[in-house]
Amino acid sequence: MPKQDATVFINCLQMDFASEPEVELFLKSLDEIWTDTLYAKLASAGLIRHVISKVWNKDQHRISMVFEYDSKDGYLKCQTILDESFVKGRSEVLNKFVFKMQNNRGLVLSEYVRPFRV
Repeated sequence: MPKQDATVFINCLQMDFASEPEVELFLKSLDEIWTDTLYAKLASAGLIRHVISKVWNKDQHRISMVFEYDSKDGYLKCQTILDESFVKGRSEVLNKFVFKMQNNRGLVLSEYVRPFRV
């Protein structure tokens, strides 16, 4: 796999919920949590991509989020925005949920992208 030209910072977050109904309620609340205004701030600070997925191959009730940042500086700027939005003044929407969270942060060292097909 060819190494990409620019280093991208990645944050992989796992959220474990107590039950499937809690996961479903969380998923229904995504538009209230991840607003266009928040995404605009994050994008201008360095967020390239944010993916939310429901994990199906584990016995847990898990949501996975992947954040891709354009640089270390972009990652740090976005962390400040996320801390202000969710940690310091924890959002009213997130206060409805009980979950265990784990973060794994890293640098992209190798990437494969499928060639464009016609």
